[in-house]
Amino acid sequence: MGSERGADPSGPAVLAGASPPGSRTPPALRPPPTVGVPRGQDAAALATQRRAVLARLGPLHDDVLEAVRAGRGREFQRLELMGDSVLEVVLHAHAVIAGPGCPTCAGRADRFTTDAHLSELGRRIELGDWLERTPPQHRVADLVEACVGAVWVSRRWAGVVGLVARELHPLDAVEQRQLLHGGAHLHPDSPARAREILGASVLEAAASTSAYLRYPEADEGVLSRVKARMLAGEHVLGRSRDSKWVHRTLRRRRFVRDDVERALAEDLLARGLASAITIAWPLVS
Repeated sequence: MGSERGADPSGPAVLAGASPPGSRTPPALRPPPTVGVPRGQDAAALATQRRAVLARLGPLHDDVLEAVRAGRGREFQRLELMGDSVLEVVLHAHAVIAGPGCPTCAGRADRFTTDAHLSELGRRIELGDWLERTPPQHRVADLVEACVGAVWVSRRWAGVVGLVARELHPLDAVEQRQLLHGGAHLHPDSPARAREILGASVLEAAASTSAYLRYPEADEGVLSRVKARMLAGEHVLGRSRDSKWVHRTLRRRRFVRDDVERALAEDLLARGLASAITIAWPLVS
């Protein structure tokens, strides 16, 4: 695989049809398709919708812009699946940095990211005001997650942290820098297993983003199955046993998954989201 830090998500196939193991061209670098005017839609109205999305979310690739603008379809569902994990790792990282004293989430990322809460939050901030029809309550959470996924595809972690801070959960400038570049520490009042929980969310985000990038034609159902296989206990441990980074970091031959999760959490706190996810990609792919 070469160096683990900076590697792309390509690797041994989880399903037939994956990128060749030796490929060093990340799927994310493929040029996005050009999106025109869908049949039966007014060009001026469509342009107005797209401007509304961009005003809210910032610059997006054309294909994910169209998915979020429409609020439905295969790509929307793919973004929703991936965005769920991306949002969770950001908020779990915030929770262990800020601790239970956070006035917004009380250090409980698990409660903040429930469908019920995200639906309520999406309604309150009027996310999706560009849609032709107001989505039902249970679909608003899907829209929040798809928007996060679209921003990750287009601008990676800097875009996601900015979106979260601006729209979903207050994050001051210091914490935003810590999430992106490291230098953070575990809050002394964090729960006993806070590092394991954060590390598990790193693996989840790595599996979701890797599956999304490696299988651009797969629907949500296929991506869910790929992600489940990537996160299977023996798969992660098997890849971890072959990982130079894991052996160098843990400095012992025998370890369990909790050890790997703690190490990933510590890397995120020390070096930021991109570092931890990049390290985790080979452990799940």
